[in-house]
Amino acid sequence: MANSARRVLAPALASALSFAACGAIGGSGANATFCPPAALESVTVEARTVVPVTYAVLIDRAYTGDSKRSASYPWPQLPRTALETVAAALPKLDLRAGDAVVGAWISHNSNDTSEIFLPFSQVKRASTPELPVAPTPPKPPVNKLECNEYAANVQSFNDAARAWRAKVHELQQRASDEDQRNVTTFISATSAAIRGAAPAQDPVGTDIFGSLAVASGVFAANPGSHRLLVFSDMTDTIGNPVRPDLAQSEVVVALYHRDDANDQGRGQKDWDAMFRSLGARAPVFLAWAATTPDKLAEQLKGAVR
Repeated sequence: MANSARRVLAPALASALSFAACGAIGGSGANATFCPPAALESVTVEARTVVPVTYAVLIDRAYTGDSKRSASYPWPQLPRTALETVAAALPKLDLRAGDAVVGAWISHNSNDTSEIFLPFSQVKRASTPELPVAPTPPKPPVNKLECNEYAANVQSFNDAARAWRAKVHELQQRASDEDQRNVTTFISATSAAIRGAAPAQDPVGTDIFGSLAVASGVFAANPGSHRLLVFSDMTDTIGNPVRPDLAQSEVVVALYHRDDANDQGRGQKDWDAMFRSLGARAPVFLAWAATTPDKLAEQLKGAVR
C-alpha cells in the first residue's frame, strides 16, 4: 500500500520540480519571468558626432617696419615666416573630415576678396556607408513551455548579431580609412598652396578690423568650432569702423612683437579687451621666438573641438 502511495506522488513531485526549473523565476503574475534572463548581443550602432573646425589664417603684408612697427624684422620676414609656420603646423593639428582652412592677407584693404591667398578649402568626407539591417531580437516567452524555443532563438539572434556587428565595423572602418586618406591629401595640397603664396608689400596701411570681418564671414557660413590665427604686430592704421562678430572663436596672435616693450604690452592689453568685446574667447599671444609650428599646434589643439 505504501509503495502504491509513493507511485502516485512521484509524477506530482516531478511536475513541481519542472515548474520550479522553468516557472515563475522572477515573481508571479504580470511580473513573472518564465525563463532565466537571456543575454542578448547589442545591435546598436555607435555614432559619434565630431564638431568640424574652421581655421582662418590672417597674415600681415602691410608690415612696413616704420616707427610704429618693429624695425627688427624687415620685410618680408613676417609674412614669409608666418606662411612657413602655418604650413609646418598643419600636419600637427589632428585634422578631421569636414575641417576647413582659409587664408587672407592683412593689408590697407583687408576685406577685399583679392586679399584671399588661400581660398576656403575643406577636408572631403567619405560617403556614409549603407549599413545592413540589424537582426530582430526574439520575442520574450509567454509561458514556461516556450523556454527551450526561446533559448534557441536567443542563440540564433546572438550569432546573427555578432555577424552583423562585424560587417558594420568593416564598413565603418573603410569609411574611416578613406577619411584619413582625404586628410593626408588635404594637408599635402594645402601646405603646398600656403608655401606657394607670394605676399606683396603694402606700404599704405593696416586694416586689421577688415581682416577680422573676413574671418567672421567665413565662420558665420560654417558652423562648428572656429579658430583664428593672426600674424601681425596688431598696429591698426586704417581705423575701419566695422566690428565683426567673432562669437566663441579661439584666437591666437602669433609672431607678436613691437620694439618698444611698453607699446607691446599696451597693444596686447588693448587687443585682449577688443577680442573679448567681439565675442571671442581670451586670445593667446605668442611672441616671435615662441611662435614655432609645435607651439602653434599645441595652442590650436588645446581648444575645444
